[in-house]
Amino acid sequence: MVKRNSNFLTLSENYLFPEVMHRVRHFKRAHPERELISLSIGDTSEPLSPTPTEGLVQQASLMGTRLGYRGYGPEQGELSLRCQIALHFYQEKISPDEIFISDGAKCDIGRLQLLFGSKAAIGVQDPTYPVYADTAHILGNSSIFYLPCNAANDFFPDLAKIPKIDLLYFCSPNNPTGAVATHTQLESLVAWAKEHKSFLIFDAAYAGFIQDPSL
Repeated sequence: MVKRNSNFLTLSENYLFPEVMHRVRHFKRAHPERELISLSIGDTSEPLSPTPTEGLVQQASLMGTRLGYRGYGPEQGELSLRCQIALHFYQEKISPDEIFISDGAKCDIGRLQLLFGSKAAIGVQDPTYPVYADTAHILGNSSIFYLPCNAANDFFPDLAKIPKIDLLYFCSPNNPTGAVATHTQLESLVAWAKEHKSFLIFDAAYAGFIQDPSL
């Protein structure tokens, strides 16, 4: 009989965010009079605005017509959407051809691991988003190095102490600490990656919260 992937046994028994939600529920039961602001998982808290809602309804209605029906879309995502992303998010500093519309960060992180293989040495901040290491574990990668990022080093890894690695995941603003790397720190990180011929994977999922122009 076929056996399941034994690498799943290396994962933590409890994923971080369900544990956070468990504690939130416990707190609310114990303190019903307190208002709690959740800053854990990146879930939505407000209804969608009219513009995307109307667009979704319109496109769904078109799918029910002979002229409006479309099957599989472009593998990179709709060109019109990629053009708008290139314009509004990147001021056309990158081409729409460099943009991919996917089904989410978790899946893409896993695909990147597949792209480079299970023998690639990986570096991750400590602490950071757990999916980087989890996907590596699932693929059987045992070369995972945790780089301390705490108040003592201004939440930025000591580049001189990073071992020889092939991939470096860097999340800024960081999840869960909220620490944001400065332009100078990011420039030093890119220089380090070039010098050591390491592939730098920059996760800027929370960049929209940055308000200081120096960050």
